[in-house]
Amino acid sequence: YYSSYFDDLTVWAQGHLVLFYLFLFLIKVAGIIWPPLPGGIFTLGAIPVIGWWQAYLPDLLGSLIGSSVAYWIARKWGVSFLRKIFDEETIKKMQSVRVRQDREFEAVFLFRLFGSNVVEIVCYAAGLLRVGFRNYFFATILSHAAIGLPFYYFAGNLFQGRNILINFGLAAGILVLLYFSKKRYLIEDDRIAH
Repeated sequence: YYSSYFDDLTVWAQGHLVLFYLFLFLIKVAGIIWPPLPGGIFTLGAIPVIGWWQAYLPDLLGSLIGSSVAYWIARKWGVSFLRKIFDEETIKKMQSVRVRQDREFEAVFLFRLFGSNVVEIVCYAAGLLRVGFRNYFFATILSHAAIGLPFYYFAGNLFQGRNILINFGLAAGILVLLYFSKKRYLIEDDRIAH
């Protein structure tokens, strides 16, 4: 069962694709820069309206732009600005993390696989911790593709009632990978590995 407005939204979106894509893109960018706004919910919710691939593209582009803006905000204005967005406990966690210099790309890649609000925290934390932008940007692209493409594909199938077990298997596999990989990329004390 779905809302009676769903058909109206679908017809409107199909007739105004550029405007609909622009809305999805902007809401995704805004959702990363200001984490309380759930931008990814809108792009995910667009799957039954425009299809999984068409919903994934504004999510990817919005994520790349929003993540880059968040990185540079943290890099330029630091903790004083981040206090306007995050609570003190989150800021302390960001400051306590130390990423091995030779593993920046891999660490950002794995951190971004967590999804949800953790992605926004990683964006700001990478800028705050002065992770190299090139490593950060390419890890952002790769992590988004690694999790986004299968997630949107399987979500599209889920909306059609297919591949439910595969979705759960994919999620379990990612959680296991993250759990066993965390010590490889983090330093447990204040020393930075060289």
